[in-house]
This record gives sequence, structure tokens and C-alpha cells, in this order.
Amino acid sequence: MSKKRVLLVDDARSIRTVFSQIIQSIGHEVTCTENAIEGLKHIVEVGKPDLIITDMNMPGMNGIEFARRIRQVLKGTPILMMSTESDKRLIQEAREAGVTGWMLKPIEHNALVNKLNKFLEESSVASSS
Repeated sequence: MSKKRVLLVDDARSIRTVFSQIIQSIGHEVTCTENAIEGLKHIVEVGKPDLIITDMNMPGMNGIEFARRIRQVLKGTPILMMSTESDKRLIQEAREAGVTGWMLKPIEHNALVNKLNKFLEESSVASSS
């Protein structure tokens, strides 16, 4: 798999630091923003990432609203939501907003790598067909 571009949006610096190290360690580029507004700005200025990973609960705009706004301009980019919440209605609302996958925090290293590889492989197949 070729090097992919990942956008990581989370208000927690520790999550951004650890996850960006993991993403880079498996050979991908990562850009981090601390909120959804900055994430949207990055997409507009830099272009479409191959995968978006976002936190659910952030100040200003939550992950579901962020996903809704992304889907207005990017239809096929996978969006992976991270949250400490497991409420089925919330997960369903996220899926309806365009979220592709949901991971419960805390997220174990190998689980994150497996999920990243799965979504980035699917992104490769979708963009080549």
C-alpha cells in the first residue's frame, strides 16, 4: 500500500501525539488539528485526505456535525469516529451523518493499526475503481 494522507482531529494533545506516531510508524502521512473547524479549513486548503479520524466530543463542533459538513464536499473519504460513548442511538446518528467506523476509547495500539489498515485499503480500492 502506498503512503496515504490521514487527517486526525482531536482536542486532546496526548491523543494527537500518540496516534500521529502510530500512523507515521506504519508509513503514512498525518496532519493533526485540535478541532473540527481547523479540520475543515485543512481540507479546503490542502485537499482530500485518504482517511479522517475524529473525536466525537470536541469544543465548538462535535464529530457528528463535522462528519455532516465533510459529507457535503467529500462523499467517499472514510471517517473513523473515536469516542468514550457506546450509545447505539449516537452511533446510528453518526452513521447517518456519514461516519464509516466507530472506535471506543481507550483504543489499543494493535486495534488502531488494524482499523487504519482496513480503512486505508478500502480507500485504495474505492479510488482505483
